[in-house]
Amino acid sequence: MSSSGLPVTIHMKTTIKDGRRKEVHSMEASGELFHRGGMTVIRFSEPQEENDTQSTIQTVKLHRGQMSVQRKGAITMNQRFIPGRETEGMYHSPYGPMDMRTDTSEVDYEWDSQALEGFIDLRYALVMQGSKTGNYHMHVKIKEV
Repeated sequence: MSSSGLPVTIHMKTTIKDGRRKEVHSMEASGELFHRGGMTVIRFSEPQEENDTQSTIQTVKLHRGQMSVQRKGAITMNQRFIPGRETEGMYHSPYGPMDMRTDTSEVDYEWDSQALEGFIDLRYALVMQGSKTGNYHMHVKIKEV
């Protein structure tokens, strides 16, 4: 990663609800935050799972109330999140490619330049390979190191 971004810590908590079932996943990572002409970019390496031989770099871009997520490595994915719209993407894992559709209800991002911290709130419904996998709420805390 380049040295031109602000070094940040990232704490991501994802809650998935599917009927009565509820799962919560958390991860922490170090990365960089860039502000470029009205766009905010956050880039970090995801913590590796036990059996992963390759890391995954995640790049999150926020611009005009929309968000895109690009993952490259052990898992490859490109997905856009636009409130009020359904978007399509692909998810590539060691088990093969899968179609993704997201119906985004919220993308909220705030950065406090005084406190040097911020957050992202993302809410969406996800359909993989034609099957609904649940409603997702991802909350990301970002803090300059």
